[in-house]
Amino acid sequence: MRSLIPAISLSLCLHACGGNTSVALYFEWGSCDFDRQRWEQADRIGRGCMMSSFLDKYHPVGMSVVEIKLWLGEPSAYADFEDPAYLVAQSGSNGSAGREQLLVFRIDRITGRCVEVALRPAH
Repeated sequence: MRSLIPAISLSLCLHACGGNTSVALYFEWGSCDFDRQRWEQADRIGRGCMMSSFLDKYHPVGMSVVEIKLWLGEPSAYADFEDPAYLVAQSGSNGSAGREQLLVFRIDRITGRCVEVALRPAH
């Protein structure tokens, strides 16, 4: 049951962002186990493959910005000027990057804690 909660949450976020609302999309990103050192060295496709594992194992909602950065390193970008975001991509059929997205951790400005995780178009 706990593994369904991140899938449903991500599906709802994708629906709100106008993306594919299929719960299957959550699993299309890949099934690589999250490892902090591999994440640090991975490109956007490698990070996309580990994204589901990270969200399922560590449940970032409620984490502080410092905790998120300890797990994932410095963000690739910042959404809305302050929310840490990491570039992730699905592997395309020919092994090239497909569907680049920003994995955004929306931070409450008062508590400094993550209140939502969402995928947004990278461009």
